[in-house]
Amino acid sequence: MIKQVQSSRFLTLSLLIILAACTRALPLLLPGIWNFTAVGALAIFAGAQMQNTKLSFIIPLAAMALSDLFIPNGFSPVVYAGFVAMVACGLFIRNRVNPSNIALASIAGAVVFYLITNFAFLYPWYPHNMQGIIESYLMGLPFLRNMLIADVIYGVLLFGSFYLLERKYPSLTLATTNK
Repeated sequence: MIKQVQSSRFLTLSLLIILAACTRALPLLLPGIWNFTAVGALAIFAGAQMQNTKLSFIIPLAAMALSDLFIPNGFSPVVYAGFVAMVACGLFIRNRVNPSNIALASIAGAVVFYLITNFAFLYPWYPHNMQGIIESYLMGLPFLRNMLIADVIYGVLLFGSFYLLERKYPSLTLATTNK
């Protein structure tokens, strides 16, 4: 595992993930764009691209935790659980990374995140009945929309930039790093 952590592939992936985590500050700078960050895309990206399954969860969650130090009331266990589910969506496409699988994993991840977080956030703000559940999910639709749009944009940037980096620097490719 030490060799994996010291590889140029791992370091490049980690740097891209940390840079993407910095986008969590965007809603603080541009109010009204909640959930329009790269965090969902980086979770899918980490699951799909990092060789070590444990690190594919640890690195994005650590990047989130670091960004939470700068975001007021940023830490929420439910949000972290949602991002764990998104990393798992990335794991499903790990050996089959292509544009359609990235799109499917991104949509599935965003929907699972939406279902987890809106159900959990139902309790403090909505009645605990079917009407409250429906209202919670309806009120969350703008957040889901922003997350889906952001996942497309940032997913293209993350996966696309890493693809181009692999082409320019073949030492980043998985086949090269496994030798």
